[in-house]
Amino acid sequence: MIDWNDRKKCKIFRQALEAAYSKPSALVRFVSEDFGENLDLIAKGDDLSDLIFKLIDWAKSQDRLEELFQIFCNENPKRKNAVIADLQSQPLIPRSTQLSKQDWTELFAEFASDDSVYLQIAVRHAFQATYHRRFQDIRPDHPPINTLNEIQDLLTISDDPILAVRFVEFAIEELARSIETHPRDLTRLNMWRDRIAQQFNVSDPAPKLNQMPNAHAYLMVVLEEIGAQVIVYPELHITGKDRPIDFGATPTTCDFNDVAITLSEWIRMAEEAIAADELEDEQVTLELFLPCCYLEEEIEKTWRIRDKRGREIDFGQHRRFLVRSFDRIRDRQVQRSLKTIWLRLETCVNEQNACSQFHTQDACPEKLGTLRSILNDKQATGLKFVAAFPKDSKQREDLLYDIIDAAIPIALWSSEQMDADSNMIEAEFDLLLSQSQVTNFASLARQWRMKRTNSRLSTSMRLLCDRPDRVPKLPDPSQEDDLLVAS
Repeated sequence: MIDWNDRKKCKIFRQALEAAYSKPSALVRFVSEDFGENLDLIAKGDDLSDLIFKLIDWAKSQDRLEELFQIFCNENPKRKNAVIADLQSQPLIPRSTQLSKQDWTELFAEFASDDSVYLQIAVRHAFQATYHRRFQDIRPDHPPINTLNEIQDLLTISDDPILAVRFVEFAIEELARSIETHPRDLTRLNMWRDRIAQQFNVSDPAPKLNQMPNAHAYLMVVLEEIGAQVIVYPELHITGKDRPIDFGATPTTCDFNDVAITLSEWIRMAEEAIAADELEDEQVTLELFLPCCYLEEEIEKTWRIRDKRGREIDFGQHRRFLVRSFDRIRDRQVQRSLKTIWLRLETCVNEQNACSQFHTQDACPEKLGTLRSILNDKQATGLKFVAAFPKDSKQREDLLYDIIDAAIPIALWSSEQMDADSNMIEAEFDLLLSQSQVTNFASLARQWRMKRTNSRLSTSMRLLCDRPDRVPKLPDPSQEDDLLVAS
């Protein structure tokens, strides 16, 4: 972000605007079509220099001069002379050496290399909270933030105590939500945050707005194989709440085909527990964590549950649900990758191009590991597998494990060969994705239920979803007491 209090820089920008828009009519179109304002309401007259001077002065008074500058650069890439390019590459705020080198050293000594995935999210949130604009808008030069050193360099150059404090606050929040087996002591990070906030008189963050009208309830049901049976674990979550909601359900052990009996009771208990909360609706969305061997089970057709009056209903037609991967829960490497890929998916969603990094696989890979390599190399955020799945069960399982290990948040495929070509199948996938908010699993589950009910092609559609910020806490398999309690 440029220091626009420097009038010389404002003059340079004014001269660049004059060179790009040599007539008042051209300036009027730029301000209206690209900046979204009416120039006649900002400045009047026929003198171009005077109009641009008043436009810059008005934008500065509205705290929108940086926005105007970025729009100008985006619309005039070939006109950015060396001075404008230099302005764009300036540090976000002037160097002030407000935080000492020792301050930054002490802070980053608290992080491990594995934390970089969480810190990337903290950086983006911190910029948004500090400057009220997205990180990619403030830094269109896309500085790398993949490693601890790169993140430290970015923050050191910025040298903004407010940004530093907000970064640590979001880092603490992300690390606290991470899926480490044992709780992590974040005391020293909190102490660093408090010391810097007090030293530079940084106020506490504004309280978060109540998001409950857009909140959803998710009943997470985890199936873990134990011999010929499964242990079924319940957890109830509400959007915006960090901890699970206690609704009285406890783990149980049963046959796979009997899970629906337990589900009926848990759904009733969960929806009674959330009835008092201000949610978008009072129906829970089910997230079923299934082992790989059950991912292609047609539970929407074979499971029947009972409603609150005891009547049997078809699970798939009357309940919205998504399938997530049990195998990913305890795999720390996959979870770290999922965190990174989810961040890329959110960026695409924010740019209103949710599926821009989805990979379409139109041929079945012949070798084990090929699909995973393709997804990793392309940095895919999703998969549309439109080729026919192999008929051999072992080959199908290998493909599913490739999808699981690639840690992509959204994967679609067809469980059986339909009387349709790959273009028709992909069109069906695209329709589901375009009608959903792909990072809102309640929305995605709702659209998937509707597609299964109304579209013949979608009856065999398989959907595997995952996200890094709502992960069930399972008993530690190395702790015998935990397993005894679970069983």
